[in-house]
Amino acid sequence: MSAAPAVTQGVVLHARPLRENSRVLDLLTAEAGRLSAVVRGKAGAVQPFVLLDLAWRGRGDLPTLSVAEQQRVYPLTGRALVCGLYLNELVLRLYPREAPIPEALPALLSGYARLAAGERADMVLRRAEWALLAPLDSGLEHLNPAELEPDRWYRYDPSGGLDVVAAGGDAAIPGVALRALASGHAVPDNLARISRDFMRRLIDTHLAGRPLRTRGLL
Repeated sequence: MSAAPAVTQGVVLHARPLRENSRVLDLLTAEAGRLSAVVRGKAGAVQPFVLLDLAWRGRGDLPTLSVAEQQRVYPLTGRALVCGLYLNELVLRLYPREAPIPEALPALLSGYARLAAGERADMVLRRAEWALLAPLDSGLEHLNPAELEPDRWYRYDPSGGLDVVAAGGDAAIPGVALRALASGHAVPDNLARISRDFMRRLIDTHLAGRPLRTRGLL
């Protein structure tokens, strides 16, 4: 792995013990993408749901953090905490290591902020799921909400694109819900389950069979 930038921002996605007073952190950073690093003696600062200024030293798969300074804390508790853990796991499963994707960190931080502000969890998750998937799926990234007809039903597949289908068909979603997802707006309450199932199928396609442990807690 190349040398780190002098300082970059990032968050902790997951932490696991390495040895006494040391942990391995899975990080999402603004300039280096997703990576792992060792932290020693900084247990108070490097927690999940905290925006950090980060720097590290060393090469190879496991460099050592040299800077980890708090910039903003996102206080998540209860259901919001579970949703935050789910978003962290989604990034861990979806994003390749050491592949900078500029949209990823802002999308994740926006999800944290909305959860911390007490916004409705399912709405926050749908918006965050779409924002995190779009940089990895060119079909979503180029889908124009203005071209979707609210009264039609659609099926989307990453390999086959978008098709108009019969109303209520298998794996289909109404245009009004798809338009809301694509534009970052709230999905109508009566279409919340259809929208959730649509996003789950799409995420599962990108995960290629890898499970999401936190999904069962939602």
